[in-house]
Amino acid sequence: MYERSSYILGLNICYRMQLPSEIEARYLLPSLRAYIAKKLILEKGYTQEKAAKAMGLTQAAVSNYLRGVRGFKIDLEGNLEISKYIEEIVEMVCNNVPAEEITKKLNELLVYIRKKGILCNLHKTVEPILNTKKCGVCKE
Repeated sequence: MYERSSYILGLNICYRMQLPSEIEARYLLPSLRAYIAKKLILEKGYTQEKAAKAMGLTQAAVSNYLRGVRGFKIDLEGNLEISKYIEEIVEMVCNNVPAEEITKKLNELLVYIRKKGILCNLHKTVEPILNTKKCGVCKE
């Protein structure tokens, strides 16, 4: 990926120009998976193994999500609309809804997160020099 340096407030900062999809993959999706795994285990009584199998993950990944090693970089639980989507997805998993339908619902959630500027805020956190007010890529 293209890297460049900027001189800001006396600091030479090197950063990458990351695409929104990179931010989704690196930060957002792990946080959503962590949220889902946590609900399956703590609220629905799933074991780590059962949650992992239901989500198409390894037990080790689920363990890392629960321990906060992966996926808790951003607070999604405080957003009521995101919580509603997650609850729907958890219920779909518990009811053995086909994976294609769960994927569709998760994608709806990602579109919502983009359109509401939540991904922009996360992107700004990762790349402070990014001018999210001028960007607008996620809201198109």
